[in-house]
Amino acid sequence: MTKRADPVLTAIAQAAVGATGASHGWVLLLTDDELEVSAAVGDGATKLIGHRVDAGSGTSGYVAASGQPLALAGSAGDPRLGEGVVAELGQRPASLLCVPCATDDRIVGVLELIDKDGGQRFSFDDVELVTLLGGIAAPALAATEDGIDITGPDELAVELGRLADGDPARYAIVASVVEALLAAH
Repeated sequence: MTKRADPVLTAIAQAAVGATGASHGWVLLLTDDELEVSAAVGDGATKLIGHRVDAGSGTSGYVAASGQPLALAGSAGDPRLGEGVVAELGQRPASLLCVPCATDDRIVGVLELIDKDGGQRFSFDDVELVTLLGGIAAPALAATEDGIDITGPDELAVELGRLADGDPARYAIVASVVEALLAAH
């Protein structure tokens, strides 16, 4: 299935990958029983756009169901690192970070990253930053689910404003990364 990637969600995935040193990242929209890749970055990741997996599948399914972030470091026997969307890339990641994308009333998707630079584990700071970006992706995912086409960054203003009011220091970090990426598009 070939679909066009959402530009706002792509910018958010790029921001998450760039800020954490991950090799790949994607944003998935949660429907009743599936997770669909709406944006993907990294070598060969664009082939994932439009790909669907069962909403209960892999780490993304776990995060969508639980609403909790998940960070894993690879071990040869951990089946979670080979399930869901990551299985479509044909590689087993050394590390994985997945966070929910939630509006005030529901989880609308997840933001997932794999393979931090140098085989390192994702840090607590990575989890915090990607969780913030997942919160920013949520309105764009909700709009997609409602059939609204978001073609620019204006729709993120409300979410960034909320973040600015609640945590100015984190807002400054997230806003500068997202602004630079959106300006490049």
